[in-house]
Amino acid sequence: MLTYDRFTADFRETGFYDAMEKQKSNYFNKIVYRRHFSRKQTLDFMFFFTLSLILVTSTSYLVYINQGLSLNYFEYPLNVDLYVIYENEFKMMNNKASVKPINPVKFNAILQPIHSCKLSNESDASPDLVIFVKSALLHFESRNNIRQSWGNSNCFRYFGVRARTLFILGRSGSADWEHSSTQNLVLQEHLKHNDIVQFDFIEDYHNVTYKLIATLDFGINECSSPRFFTLIDDDFILHPSNLLRTLAEVTETQYLNYIAGDVLRISKPMRFPFNKWYISYSDYPYSLYPPFPTGGTIILSMPVAKLLSVGLRYTKLLPFEDVVIGLVLYKLGISPVHLDGVLAVRQPDDHIGDLISIHGYGDSSFSLSSWNKLGLQTICNE
Repeated sequence: MLTYDRFTADFRETGFYDAMEKQKSNYFNKIVYRRHFSRKQTLDFMFFFTLSLILVTSTSYLVYINQGLSLNYFEYPLNVDLYVIYENEFKMMNNKASVKPINPVKFNAILQPIHSCKLSNESDASPDLVIFVKSALLHFESRNNIRQSWGNSNCFRYFGVRARTLFILGRSGSADWEHSSTQNLVLQEHLKHNDIVQFDFIEDYHNVTYKLIATLDFGINECSSPRFFTLIDDDFILHPSNLLRTLAEVTETQYLNYIAGDVLRISKPMRFPFNKWYISYSDYPYSLYPPFPTGGTIILSMPVAKLLSVGLRYTKLLPFEDVVIGLVLYKLGISPVHLDGVLAVRQPDDHIGDLISIHGYGDSSFSLSSWNKLGLQTICNE
């Protein structure tokens, strides 16, 4: 009787079974190979597609960011002669401008000191220097630290210079800001120290240009005697004697066009849309910004302050106040002076004695401890 096992054994002996097994194995190997090859092709395609996309995107971006116009063809709105407008508005006291300003904004002071540009302890004495400290609403501690250190007028009186320090603030953006706890604290600070100037624009990073306009207008209208203004952020340390030494070196010829700080001679607009400093070609079509002093510390003479005050109303604004200053200066043909002693990057404390001002001291403990290392407490606390 032919059993299944015997049949299988006889079938294998014929060799046909081995041939079938081999063919079957080859078939599956081909399938595995094809699948592997297909997967490899897919991965290779994805790799080269991604690489090509990166190259095309990078090339397009490089072309995009470098397609701006040259400053040699600079015609930034408004294309007017700022000196003619200045002559009409300031020297001829003509309130009717021959050209309508592009920025007719006028900011009102909500709070301002009694005798704004008089020395706080001498109502009849006018300062030679006014220091405008750009501060945020909630920076109460920073303002107090400045009052206890370089903002004290005695720091300058010791060297024979009368100085006044004023803090520039905006207001809260809340609907009921006038009755808010923050505004009440600012009011109490104002009544106690008599050095707060608060304007009616909303305190916001995008309104820093408004703060610049309001500060210059206030300084010019309320202060007639100072030879110099200093605009400084409240997270800087200022070295009084080094500042005064710098001002003393300004000649009468330089004085008429004097504005100085940490000047950036070559600065490209940021064209990446998600960057904090992004600016579109439609807003600013040029490949470079004109030279400008960075906003942390700017020292300027009264004549330049007046020119800027007028020029800012006839120049299209950008959200960066220092860049806008550079635009106006470029239109006026004024070149800002670079000061090595003004630093936007913090340095070790053992170097600050050689500097005019330095950034990075917003934290109260850092600020006062670094100030104490200058050894000026005796002078400033007299």
